[in-house]
Amino acid sequence: MQNSCRQIDIFIVLLLSIPGWLYCLTAYPDYPIVRMICWLLFITGLPALISWLVCFINNKLLTISTYIISIFLFSLNLFLIFHFDSMLSPWILLLCHETNKSESSEFINNYAFDTYSILTYLLTALAIIVIVVVKRKKYSLRNLYPKTTAALMSVWLIVGFIQLLLLGNMFTKKTQYELQLWYEGKAGYAIENTFSNLIYSIYHLSLTSDENNIAIKTSLKASETAAKCIDSDSLDIVVIIGESFSKHHASLYDYTLETTPNMKREQLQGNLFVFSDAITPYNMTTLAVKNMISTNSISLGQYWTDYPPFTIIFKQAGFDVAMWDNQKAIGNVTFHDFSISSYLYSKQMTKLAYDVVNDKLYDYDLELINNTIHHTRNKCHTLTVYHLLGQHFQAKWRYPDNKENSVFTEHHINRPDLNSQERQAIAEYDNATRYNDHTVSQIFDYYRHRCAAIVYLSDHGEEVYDYRHVIGRTHEPQKDKLSLTYQYQIPFMIWCSDRYKQRYPDILSRIENAVDKPFISDNLPHLLFTLGSINTPYYYPEKDLLNKRYHCGKRIVQNSTDYDTVMNE
Repeated sequence: MQNSCRQIDIFIVLLLSIPGWLYCLTAYPDYPIVRMICWLLFITGLPALISWLVCFINNKLLTISTYIISIFLFSLNLFLIFHFDSMLSPWILLLCHETNKSESSEFINNYAFDTYSILTYLLTALAIIVIVVVKRKKYSLRNLYPKTTAALMSVWLIVGFIQLLLLGNMFTKKTQYELQLWYEGKAGYAIENTFSNLIYSIYHLSLTSDENNIAIKTSLKASETAAKCIDSDSLDIVVIIGESFSKHHASLYDYTLETTPNMKREQLQGNLFVFSDAITPYNMTTLAVKNMISTNSISLGQYWTDYPPFTIIFKQAGFDVAMWDNQKAIGNVTFHDFSISSYLYSKQMTKLAYDVVNDKLYDYDLELINNTIHHTRNKCHTLTVYHLLGQHFQAKWRYPDNKENSVFTEHHINRPDLNSQERQAIAEYDNATRYNDHTVSQIFDYYRHRCAAIVYLSDHGEEVYDYRHVIGRTHEPQKDKLSLTYQYQIPFMIWCSDRYKQRYPDILSRIENAVDKPFISDNLPHLLFTLGSINTPYYYPEKDLLNKRYHCGKRIVQNSTDYDTVMNE
């Protein structure tokens, strides 16, 4: 094994790569086979480069240390994949940092000797045994297939160097926005092995923690600032944050298929008011939601960390605040899950901003609604925030696979320029939109006989093969009219119960007069303060869509693009 060890140690490569292979295969079951194979091979590049460096240096202490680290990461990531469908992530590191002795003891009691843990121990032991046996026999793959091995190692080292450059580029990102653009670009080719995944997790946690600490200090200050609801009667305010909802696939906005029949009926009955010109400042959930919840205004140059979330203001004003989030970070945690949840659900924020939050996720949004909507509230004023899965990719996962919810098929999609698979993807997105409509209608029904105002808006839009062969969102630096239309325009509506309309005729009139005014979702809190009759120093009438002093200002998307300038060119 010595000659081959001077070139590359296959066991180091396998230890650092196998968990990544397993994660990719289970997390992306619909990924095209050829692309998946190429991806899995690419994942081995950086481990191969690390192995080659260790063998080249040929230091016994370094070799032993590398093996110890590789075996530890191999075992740890298998444990996380088996139990939580996740590799090591910033969220896991944060949980470890915040866990106290009692929680650690409970975790050990629950997981130390369950079936998956025992399987992890056995696989780790088997890996160690195989390594020891092969090392002792000094078996050399290189001696059997010298040319093939040499060619493979050359490719590995080139790919590993490319991965190293991609990973190194991460350290040039100094904000969450920059890091997310990197993550949604080439990061998947750089971090899906256990070593670079560890480096990424540590850096992401550090970068996010810095911003979160500033935001939490801001929230602590806001919790000591007076806020008051001037209405003493019972009042319910509900905010529903949708996900990846393209208004251009909603019949409420004149889409050809009946994807929003319930919303349309509420509009015809005079309870739902639909706004025609609403956009989001970001096509990424992380920053879209943070700026939507914060009381800052991007057009005024205000950053979200420097202004508190509206949930704290409502709680200070005497509202019972519930946060029901079906994207809360539990188990398999993505970039945006961690970035949002590490802030919204930190121990300090949970205490400051909410009376209750969910501790369980559901496969479908309607299950979340059914299991939370009847929760007992302790005050006559309530604020309820729902964060739904909506039409998040892949759309076919967002509704039960049965006849009732599979209303549309590829045959309903009149797009001869697309193939069968692409038309089916549109049909599945439209089914998810219709299921979302049914889910939201259940919330309307619950509050129908109460004094309630419900605001619905999506975090961002989505392309669904609307004008080009793209499904999802893109991050090109220069935005054109079509990408802004489909990715940044969002559905936005306000539903008012009959009792709310009777009690607040002036607000109702202002809503009716505002449906065609330009709006950007980072100004949402100021509108909510009006709906909830709240007095607070964090209220800006110029940013309240329902105030006569309202001035939308420049609508800036992705930090640099003037939306209205591009759309009016």
